[in-house]
Amino acid sequence: MNPTALTIAIAYGAVVIVAVVAILVVWHSTHSFESPRKDVTDTARLAHGEKGWFIFAVIALGVLLLATLAFIPYGDNAAATGQQQVAVQGQQFAWVVTPNEITAGVPVRFEVTSTDVSHGFAVYNDDNVLLLQIQAGPKSTSHIVYTFKVPGRYQVVCLEFCGVKHHTMIGSFQVAE
Repeated sequence: MNPTALTIAIAYGAVVIVAVVAILVVWHSTHSFESPRKDVTDTARLAHGEKGWFIFAVIALGVLLLATLAFIPYGDNAAATGQQQVAVQGQQFAWVVTPNEITAGVPVRFEVTSTDVSHGFAVYNDDNVLLLQIQAGPKSTSHIVYTFKVPGRYQVVCLEFCGVKHHTMIGSFQVAE
């Protein structure tokens, strides 16, 4: 047996043993080996309390959702006036970004679409940090707003496998002062 196969077999065996032990622990914790308990728990009162906590949790999460919807960093939540409009078109195996130069410090509204198959429009900075990503689908337009603070060249990469030359689907644009 080669070393890789041996390593895989040992790892698989260890995972199986851990899983069997976990299943036995859960089974043991859910089965009583003692005589039945004689306590008098008010299960109706406990059930009523559980319903109250459930309703409280649902209301609290609903309020939290409504309070934070305005802060979602996607879509049209940046002011429409003063935005730069950039059209992005994905096609096997290239990105067409128009215009190719953007001004730093001003919100950019990307209108992303595809001419053929689904693509993943992703923008990276010089340190290879992902700044934004959105789906580029055929026959549909996706929108995302982002403000570039640092001038420089930014790379556009496809994050959705789109064919045999997917790895060559790289573009760029310039962010000026």
